[in-house]
Amino acid sequence: MGLALKLISILIYVLLTLSSGVLLIFVNISAISTDLVPSALKFISVDTSSLGQQLSIQNGELDVSTLYANDSEAALGQSLGVRQEYYFGQYSYCGTIEDRRDGVCELARDADSHFISRLDPYTYIIEDTPENLKDAVRQHLEASQSTFTSSDYLREYSAAGYWLIFLSAIFTGVALFAGLIPIRYTISFAGVFCLLAFLTVTVGSSILTAVIVKMRDVNGDALGVTVHYGVSLWLVWITTFVLLCAVPFYFVASN
Repeated sequence: MGLALKLISILIYVLLTLSSGVLLIFVNISAISTDLVPSALKFISVDTSSLGQQLSIQNGELDVSTLYANDSEAALGQSLGVRQEYYFGQYSYCGTIEDRRDGVCELARDADSHFISRLDPYTYIIEDTPENLKDAVRQHLEASQSTFTSSDYLREYSAAGYWLIFLSAIFTGVALFAGLIPIRYTISFAGVFCLLAFLTVTVGSSILTAVIVKMRDVNGDALGVTVHYGVSLWLVWITTFVLLCAVPFYFVASN
């Protein structure tokens, strides 16, 4: 009975940890390109299609005809025009015109960071805005006094959340491969890493969720910018639940 319980526990935690690893792989490829799968995965998307209209309503003399980019392949961050939609992943962000695959992607990191993204749509929108409209767009968005324009806060906390999710992916991999060795000590070792994976993804998901909820204060007709939740945010929460279920089976199998 003891051996049967151990084998069943090993099978369960392997399947659960493998599932978590697959989910985290999908999270890690979110918004890395405009290809079919990466473009469908993102932590948030930002719809700016009504921004020009709202600018015109607030200032009828303002010419917003050059606000949006006409070329979907135009580089991001070069004042070549705001995109109709932006979506953000763990390492990069994309700007598109007609649909989620009609655009380009760019790394969304600070100069002193290695590869982890910064969730700061406001800065990227301003960087894309043509020079003659930057002040108008900046004043328009900052008038909301929303967290959406609090770049320092967003960059700091989103980076922390992304790093924790990245660490969780590493811990999950260690737990999975160590857990395949059916020795008591290696299973216990794997269980510790599975627990670490659960804790890091839980904290990381919580941080990102709190940041995104605050960012959504900008939503509404007055500004013409709308923040939507993305699939990757739900994937990390599903991963949290799956890892939580996996942890006890490691310690059952190690006894």
